[in-house]
Amino acid sequence: MLLQETAHRPAATETLVGKVPPRRLTREELLRTHKSHLKKQTVAPDAPRPVKQPVLEQRYPASTKSIRELEIIPLSELRVETHHRGQGIIVRVITPPYLGAGVVSLVEDQFGNVDKLAVYNHSDSSILSGVPEGFVLAVKEPYYKHNGNENDYMVSVDHPSDVILLRFTDPIIPEPLRLGPLLKSAEEWRTAGDKAFIDRDFPPAIFCYTEALDASDDESFKAGVLAKRAGTNLVLGRYDAAKADALASRTGAPSDWKAYYTAGRASYGLCDYRTSREYLEKALELNPGAAAPKKEYARCLARLREEETGDYDFRAMFAGLSPKTVHVDCGSFLSNTRVHESPLHGRGLYAARDIKAGEIVFVEKATFMPNQYEPARASAALYAAMVHQLYDNPSLGATVLQLYDGGIGRTGGEGATVDGVPVVDVFVLEGIRTKNCFSAPLSTLEDTKPSVPSGRMAKGLWAHASYMNHSCVPNSMRSFLGDMLVSRATRDIAAGEEIFQQYVPVKALLHERLAVYRESWGFECRCPLCDGEKRSAPEKLARRRELLRAVEKSRLKRHPGKGLVPDAAIRTVDRLMRQLEDMHEPDVFRCLPRLALVHSCNYLLEAHLGRKNYAKAARYGRKLLRNFGFPVPEGEDDDREWDPRTLFDRTEMVPLMTIHVVATLRYLVDSYKALGRTEMADRCLEAARFGYKIVTGFEDNVNKLDE
Repeated sequence: MLLQETAHRPAATETLVGKVPPRRLTREELLRTHKSHLKKQTVAPDAPRPVKQPVLEQRYPASTKSIRELEIIPLSELRVETHHRGQGIIVRVITPPYLGAGVVSLVEDQFGNVDKLAVYNHSDSSILSGVPEGFVLAVKEPYYKHNGNENDYMVSVDHPSDVILLRFTDPIIPEPLRLGPLLKSAEEWRTAGDKAFIDRDFPPAIFCYTEALDASDDESFKAGVLAKRAGTNLVLGRYDAAKADALASRTGAPSDWKAYYTAGRASYGLCDYRTSREYLEKALELNPGAAAPKKEYARCLARLREEETGDYDFRAMFAGLSPKTVHVDCGSFLSNTRVHESPLHGRGLYAARDIKAGEIVFVEKATFMPNQYEPARASAALYAAMVHQLYDNPSLGATVLQLYDGGIGRTGGEGATVDGVPVVDVFVLEGIRTKNCFSAPLSTLEDTKPSVPSGRMAKGLWAHASYMNHSCVPNSMRSFLGDMLVSRATRDIAAGEEIFQQYVPVKALLHERLAVYRESWGFECRCPLCDGEKRSAPEKLARRRELLRAVEKSRLKRHPGKGLVPDAAIRTVDRLMRQLEDMHEPDVFRCLPRLALVHSCNYLLEAHLGRKNYAKAARYGRKLLRNFGFPVPEGEDDDREWDPRTLFDRTEMVPLMTIHVVATLRYLVDSYKALGRTEMADRCLEAARFGYKIVTGFEDNVNKLDE
């Protein structure tokens, strides 16, 4: 489920913007309505929580100030549709939470004013994802909004770092909101934390352990509690905190191996395998016989080998995938590439060495990729994962916050730690998501099969791959195995050469391509194909558009329910294709793909195969490869010296590699076999297998195309 705020305010609200509302709902009215909502609330334990995804047009920055720098105001002074810059509120939660896209509770300030507070974008690892009754919160620079109903308002918190859970002993809490003398000793807080942990209430366990630490001066006692909190943070995936707590729990005793073991696991969770190895080695020095560190150390060494060599067992990775198992336990191999400034758009990815066609350019584990393959949920799930992870593990901000956000306009304070939490700006992260995410099938190998339903795509962010600039005729191609992105070279790449990828499937017509890039990413494509086509005369471009529409219309004339295509349809498409060929100037397209010809040429190839006219099928197969930009002879009998195995060698041609190229080679295999030219068929099959490895990332069994 995806919820968004409307960009339009009710007319009645416009007159109140910036003003204190003349009337708010009373305490009794608010309590009655809240209780009625709680009675209707049904939360399935395993159901995904709805997500309120931000509207970028309504963006506002996260607060970068400490609550102690702000003027604390009462709820009664909040103004409608206003971000109260320089001000804050301190309130106590007086009701159980209502859980929806956010957490809605009723809160009370020190003067007895009551209002609604909606907190969004906190993960299940945070106690603020379901604030317990009686806790005291500080909201920094709050936004007060009208809910649409008469006299109905609430404080709405989009940025998770804008709301702070205050410790019971915090001197900033006004006296009327205090609970009175704390009855729990440090030992009692620790016991409460242990009970919460056993009950799998991990966020409350963290809170209790923190209170225990604050209430004790006994260093030995604190070391034990820190170790417990480290383990709880590890369970919650809060790896930064787990590592810090584990290292802080060391006492200098041999039992410190447990602290190093936890720190090693936390570093592994952050994919920092070198640091993980260091901590695990220290654990094994202190306890050489410990089985758990040995097992973790072996895993860590395997990841480091992958990072250093790029040697992966792709078949084992593929075999381990399932709809419920998409996160592959592998490291990222990035050493073939470097990030540098690009003359095209900002930064780009460059080859650190010569890379041959078909070789791995890089393999990257996703920075974020939720296991959500429903298209309606995938974007919201990725957004939520990014917000939650950067709040739980602020060290990730060093990588993620460098990425392009579409020009949101930042304060510079994003990622900084204020009031003990990282500043997380949800609008900046949504901008980064929209400009850098990829759609990914569970595996590209399965996705190439005709029998697999299309459209089931997850959304993920691969930070290293995000630096690659777009080209309509790229020199690399990406594929996916779960949350692993595999990039292979589609042709030879020289050291120092910029590496390009295709952001989206390329459209045949220039004006359509350019419109997509401008609208989605805000750039003008300057790849060889687009720059070349811009040299075409305007009348040629217009005529190509007209003819392509005619081809697409005529291609619908297949005889329904029969394999054979009528002669009239073949003649029509052939005539239109020849006219289209005439609209491609030789000086412009000498080395470039002719994408406007692809559909008609593929139609004629399949039509002649269906009629078992294999000589013509072979001819149109070669023409189709040429239309994708490969150096191929197109005539009737001039293929005797042609070797399809050289298709991917570096030439002056600038080809476009797609799965359709592999399919064309397979068609040529069948055609040449039928013509008795087995040597040529074998060469085409070898080329098809090589191309299929580029497309799928690892698999060379091209026969899977038929499954």
